[in-house]
Amino acid sequence: MTDQFLVAGIDFGTTYSGWSYSFKHEFDLNPTNVATKHWHGEQLVSSKAPTCVLIEPDGKTFSAFGNDAETKYSQLAGNPAICQKWYFFRRFKMKLYNKTIKREMEIEDETGKKVKATTVFAVAICYLKNDFLSIINDRISGVINPAEIVWVLTVPAIWDDGAKQFMREAAVEAGIPAEKLTIALEPESASIYCRNLQLERSGGEHTLSTLKSGTKFLVVDAGGGTVDITVQEITTNGAMKNIYKASGGDWGGTKVDDAYIKFLADVVGNETLLEYKRTHMEDYLYLISDFEVKKRAVNLLQSNITVTLRISVTLSELVQKIKGKTLEDLLKESQHSSEVSLSRDKLKFEIGFFVTFFKPQIDSIIDHVSGIVEQQNVSEIEAIVLVGGFSKCLLLQQAFKSKFKSFKIIVPNDGDLAVLKGAVIFGHKPELISQRVSRYTYGVESLFPFIENVHKESYKVICEDGKPGCEHLFDKHITSGQYLDVGEAQVKQVYTPSTSWQTYMPFPVYCTLDQNPMYTTDDGCHYAGTLTVPFEGSGLDREVDVRMIYGGTEIEVEATEVATGKVHRIKVDFLS
Repeated sequence: MTDQFLVAGIDFGTTYSGWSYSFKHEFDLNPTNVATKHWHGEQLVSSKAPTCVLIEPDGKTFSAFGNDAETKYSQLAGNPAICQKWYFFRRFKMKLYNKTIKREMEIEDETGKKVKATTVFAVAICYLKNDFLSIINDRISGVINPAEIVWVLTVPAIWDDGAKQFMREAAVEAGIPAEKLTIALEPESASIYCRNLQLERSGGEHTLSTLKSGTKFLVVDAGGGTVDITVQEITTNGAMKNIYKASGGDWGGTKVDDAYIKFLADVVGNETLLEYKRTHMEDYLYLISDFEVKKRAVNLLQSNITVTLRISVTLSELVQKIKGKTLEDLLKESQHSSEVSLSRDKLKFEIGFFVTFFKPQIDSIIDHVSGIVEQQNVSEIEAIVLVGGFSKCLLLQQAFKSKFKSFKIIVPNDGDLAVLKGAVIFGHKPELISQRVSRYTYGVESLFPFIENVHKESYKVICEDGKPGCEHLFDKHITSGQYLDVGEAQVKQVYTPSTSWQTYMPFPVYCTLDQNPMYTTDDGCHYAGTLTVPFEGSGLDREVDVRMIYGGTEIEVEATEVATGKVHRIKVDFLS
C-alpha cells in the first residue's frame, strides 16, 4: 500500500465501537500518536460509544447510534404502542460469530423483530464514518481529499471468511470505497500498537518495544463478545509474524452481563424479565448500564466489600403484579438468600457471589491459553499481552499473573483502545505483520482422472472426452497450521474447462480442520464459498493460470488467461 495522507480506523465492537485516525506526518513522528473521540453518556465518558442502533419503523431508515440511540429509544419506551414499531439493536456483532452468513440474512432486534443484517451493520458503520468526517472537516476544512483516506475496519481473527466478507460489503454499502478499505484482525492491531508503546504506557515493568528479535509472545484480546488469541514472534526487521493459528471463543465481557441477567431471571422468572424489557425498556437499559459501571469500578480482589446495584421501583411493581410476591420475598426464597439482599431500591451482593458472574469466562480463557502454551511448536513464549475492554478486569489480570508466573504479563494502560489505535498503525504500515497461520485446510472441489482401486466407484463419471473422472475430490490449496507469508501466492494452478462451451467455471471452495482430506464430502468438510474462474473463447484447451494468496486478512485471487495474458482479479464469494 502506498503512503496515504490520512488513515482512519473503525473498531466495530460487540459492546462499544469507535473511530481513530492519524495523518502521515504524525505517524512518521510517533506511530502511537493516534487520535480518538471522547463519547459522553449518562453514566460514562468513553473513547468508544455503545454499539447500539435505532432504526425507524420502516426497517430501513437510520435514526440514532450509541448513547443517542439508547436515549431516544428510552424516550420512545414511554409509549409502548409506538415504541414497538421501532427497531432497537444492541450488541449485535455476535450475530456473525460461528454462524453461516448469507447476504440476505436477517437479525432480531431487542424485541424479536427482524431486519436485514446488512442494513443494521451498514447504518452503524455509516454513522461512525460520517461522524469522523464531520469532525476532521471541522479541524481542517477543505483540505481532506476522500481519495487520500485509507479506511481500516477491524474484525476478530477467529471470524470465518464469510463474516469478514459480510463486514466488507456492509462497509461498502455504508459509503466506504472498496479499494480504500482494509480489513484488520483485532489481536494483530493490538500487538502492533503495543509493540510501539514505551514502558511508561505499558502498564508495568515490561513492554513489547524492548523485546529482541526472535522473542515469542501471546496476545489475548479480551473484548466484549469474543476473546481472540494469537501467538507472534518478533522478526529481525522489527515486524511480527504469527506462529500459531488464531483461536479463542465467545468468552468476552458481555457473558458477565448475561450471567447477571440470568441471576435476575432465576429470581423473578424469565417471563417477568421479558415483560419488564418489553414495557420498561428505559429502566432495563439503566439496569444493564449500572451493572456495566460497577463491574468496571469495583475492586473485585477485595474480600470484605458489598457491591450495590440500583433496581428501579418499576421492576418491584411488575414482580408483585406477575408473581404476587415482593422482590424481597423472592430473593429470600432463592438459593442466594445469604449472599444477596434488597434494601429499598438497592440490590446488595456479597463480593464472593458477585465474582461468580466472572468466573466461567475467566476459567475458559485461562484453560484455553494454558493449552496453547503447552504446544511444542509455540514453546519459549516470554510474554503475554492482555488487551481489550475485558482486560481491565482485575480478576482476569490476577488469574493470568497467578497461572503464568514465569511469563511477563503486559497490560497496557489503554489496552481497551489497543485495537482501535493499532488499526491506524496497520493502515499506515501493513507490512508490520509478515506471516500468518492458516486456521483451516482450504481447497476446491475438482474433477480429476479416475484412479481404479483408489477413488470411490460411486464418484466415477464419464467426461466429455470419453475418459473416466472422479468427482467430489478435494483439491487442496493450503493446510491447517501452514505458515503463510503475507503477499506471496500459496497456490499456483492451471485450470482448463471441462466442456468446450464454458465461459466460466465455478469452483466450490471447501474448508476443514483435517490436514489431508480426500473428498469434499468427508466428515468435517464444509462448503465455504465459490471461486468463479473466467474462460474466454471456446474449446477444451483454454488455460487459466490462477494465483491464490491466503496470507492476507482476506483471500486474494488473480486469474490470468494464458492465451491472451488478460488478468482478472477475482474474489471468493463466501456469502453465496
